[in-house]
Amino acid sequence: MKTRHFLIPIISAALVAGCATVPPIELTNARFAYQQASEGDAKQLVPAELHKAKESLNLAEQSFKDDSDSQKTKDLAYVALRKSEQAMALGATAASKAREEKAEADFAQKQTAIVKQGKQDLSDAEKQTADARAELDKQAAVQAAKDQADADYQRQQAEIAKVKQDLSDAEKRNAAALAELAAIAAVKEEQRGLVVTLSGGVLFRSAEATLMPSALAKLDQVGNALQSVRTRNLLVEGHTDSQGSGSYNQGLSQRRANAVRDYLVRRGYPADRIQARGMGEDTPIANNNSPEGRANNRRVEIVIEREFPASNP
Repeated sequence: MKTRHFLIPIISAALVAGCATVPPIELTNARFAYQQASEGDAKQLVPAELHKAKESLNLAEQSFKDDSDSQKTKDLAYVALRKSEQAMALGATAASKAREEKAEADFAQKQTAIVKQGKQDLSDAEKQTADARAELDKQAAVQAAKDQADADYQRQQAEIAKVKQDLSDAEKRNAAALAELAAIAAVKEEQRGLVVTLSGGVLFRSAEATLMPSALAKLDQVGNALQSVRTRNLLVEGHTDSQGSGSYNQGLSQRRANAVRDYLVRRGYPADRIQARGMGEDTPIANNNSPEGRANNRRVEIVIEREFPASNP
């Protein structure tokens, strides 16, 4: 009889343990999604979105504690899942964009703006979360939040695909422009950028700075190829041989550089992105003692600045 009374508490404890509440699969998925988001790029780059996901998960966890088997718990968990996935997607987008822009000259200024906006977003998110918590007490708002989360996720996926496509298209345009320029004139890579060299004999008559009619077709081809790199700055350099005085050659080279620059502007290149500079006879690429060498020195060079600054060795 004593043995029977001793077994009753043990059996009761086992029954209680066997009936422990198991979270619904929606909540399990939401927890896992948030863990992935908090360990990825979202934590550093889009903390506001991660904060929204955490608040949504907290609501689902509270609902689970209050009523573990309710439909409301599953719906809130679904919203939390979508917000975590959205935070991961936004984090991936922000990380990709940061890598592309990290070498730009105004990077520090943009980073400051991003941090400032991030703080504002976080403040806005906290306020929105407080408002949303009250709204989520209503069953109708739960369904609306679920639908909105689905729409936001689909929109972010579309934006990510567009960013990737835009980057791919830009790379193809740049490659095509370089290939087209290489077919028109001599092209070489230097520390200062891509240098397109046009023979002065093709563009100007001797001792003149007026473009020859035959030069216009060549510059039209160059202008068409440069349309694909309209966001880059150009420097048009005029060069002469050593015949004549240094001051005369300096003025002649400047006038020739101006003529090429003005024509490219008329062809549609942004005027604020193209400069002209006369180099005179000071930077020859061949010996001025022969007619061939002097012909090579009478040239116009178009320097296309690098899209990203060259790294120091």
